Amino acid sequence: MADEHPILTERRGNQNGILWITLNRPEKLNALTFPLLHEMRDICVDARNDRSLRCVVITGAGRGFCAGMDMTGGANPDAPAPVDDHPDPEGRRLNMRNEVEAYIALKRLEVPVIAGINGPAVGAGFDLACHCDLAVGSTAARYQVAYVRRGLYADLGGFWSIPKILGWRKAMDLMMTGRFMSAEEAHESGLTNFLVTPDEFEEKLMDYALEIEAGPPIAQKIGKVLAYRTSAMEFDAAMAWSETAIPLVDMSQDFGEGVRAFRERRDANFKGR
Repeated sequence: MADEHPILTERRGNQNGILWITLNRPEKLNALTFPLLHEMRDICVDARNDRSLRCVVITGAGRGFCAGMDMTGGANPDAPAPVDDHPDPEGRRLNMRNEVEAYIALKRLEVPVIAGINGPAVGAGFDLACHCDLAVGSTAARYQVAYVRRGLYADLGGFWSIPKILGWRKAMDLMMTGRFMSAEEAHESGLTNFLVTPDEFEEKLMDYALEIEAGPPIAQKIGKVLAYRTSAMEFDAAMAWSETAIPLVDMSQDFGEGVRAFRERRDANFKGR
């Protein structure tokens, strides 16, 4: 059964540098449960310290990417219950931490993360797609900030990521109305780097991951970290970070290989050193 293995992982690529993560609850459109989130957190924590890793891909089994949190009662069997008809806000806060830590672990990954959005991405699934750095979308996908239809807000970080990906007006529209957004509208709004038909999806996603895998890991990691860490800084402060980081790249073997490859008019063979 899929729930016995709610997440599947596989190493792929020409250098075995792609970690392919598949949410594996296809009968539930890969809706999230606490066991799944715990496993996702552990996978991301281990991946962050794996030097051989070049790229992470997150996609869904079956016809869905992720339908958000499982609202059928299977999301968290240990959720705090009211005591004597009184709510337990501290229990709810600590319970929420279990969900939050999985997405924090994902955002801490230094290698590029690609969302392979093969189908509907709803609620926490939409948040997940927006937390990734890059995205390949299928025309079979559609998107919804479903929380607002349940009397909530995009609490698993969508309030932070969605405006950055889609822009303020589009994000506010989706976050306030909870309407569905088509794959085409999402692509035009900047959510996906590529939009392809379902028949083309797997091939395009793999090709894109291979392209990322072939890049210089040190430069990619530092470029990603700088992009996130300096996004709210003034330009002068951001450039000070770059002044500190550039020697790490200049002294790498990959930088020398990149220069030689340019001079010799060939593709570089980066080693991550």
